Amino acid sequence: METNSPISRRQWFLIALFLLLISAVESAAIQRTFTSQLPSGNDFYPRWAGAKALLLEGRDPYSPEVTADIEAILDPLQTRTNSFSFAYPLHVIFMLWPLVYVDYSWAQAIWMVCLQWLIIASGVLLMRQGGWPRTGVAAGTAIFAALFFYPAARAILLGQFTLHVLLFLILAVGALRQKRDGWAGFFLAATSIKPQMVLLVGLWLMLWAVWRRRWRFVGSTLASGVGMLAASLLLFPRWPLSFIEDLGRYADRASGLNPLDVLAGALIPGGSAALRWAITAVLLLLMAWAWWRALRRADDALFDHALYWGITINLLVFLQTGSTNQILLLLPFAAWLKMLYDKWGGWMTGTAVLILTLTPWILFITTISGNYENPLLLLPLPLLALLVLLGRWRAVIP
Repeated sequence: METNSPISRRQWFLIALFLLLISAVESAAIQRTFTSQLPSGNDFYPRWAGAKALLLEGRDPYSPEVTADIEAILDPLQTRTNSFSFAYPLHVIFMLWPLVYVDYSWAQAIWMVCLQWLIIASGVLLMRQGGWPRTGVAAGTAIFAALFFYPAARAILLGQFTLHVLLFLILAVGALRQKRDGWAGFFLAATSIKPQMVLLVGLWLMLWAVWRRRWRFVGSTLASGVGMLAASLLLFPRWPLSFIEDLGRYADRASGLNPLDVLAGALIPGGSAALRWAITAVLLLLMAWAWWRALRRADDALFDHALYWGITINLLVFLQTGSTNQILLLLPFAAWLKMLYDKWGGWMTGTAVLILTLTPWILFITTISGNYENPLLLLPLPLLALLVLLGRWRAVIP
């Protein structure tokens, strides 16, 4: 009888060496054929340039002067209403520190390859945590779907940090389920590199932990957050004040929408504010009810249901969200696709994956205006998630 022996350290070393070699070759190919010819990564460059200004020149990355230098590269004609300021908590620098010492074309190429591995790792982890069959076909399908999922592909091209947040959240939830609360708290704190993505999710996890008396998770989250703050303060003590000032300037120039703005404006053109607030209130009440039921009963299905409400409503109600933030919907979508697989099998699930992957791209191609995606792209994925949540309400919450 054959048994599956664990992978030895030598085998892990060889696997890591092989992946590193692939990454180096891919980075060189991307640099030669793409980033050296057409520098882009509009979401990565402001963070890279701001980090370089601080680490190599000792300048405030949030200052109007550094922002002006960034905009001179990305928007020399001042044609956009958006701001290209640093606009992130300072500890995001620790994610890209080595890249400030290389030319931007190489930094962008390496960053794109790293983001590719982040989404592949996230897809594999979701499969393992969800109990998917460990077959080559299943793994290949998951990797393909994750890489070409519209928010993921767009995040790679733009150089977004959303894929880091996705992986950190998957690791945090997985560690919680395994009762490894110290690691779970660390990974949840790490999502603070882009806090607007996880405000409701983090609130739910902390409420749940306090209710269940999982104090190690609460303590680890707070201690890890304080540690990240302390490290960034040692690097640049004034950054919280500069960050707040930068956000004020960013808010004056940015003109972001969220899905409810788009939906309400389509339903009642020119008079959508009241409708938007009404929908927001209803959705928050439904989320609060799902959270309350999950707190009252120690049930994994209720916990997941409440988590997915937090992810979906966070995407729907907060201002200036983007389609790349919708990458967090991979958590509920992976779970619901597993339910579909268990009930209907691989062909039906594969068809659903194909539809979920292709539909946003078709909408993007048919509605694109110049270099900008149509605001309608903000609607399909979170509204689909909301419909599934409402459809499963009775099945999950008796």
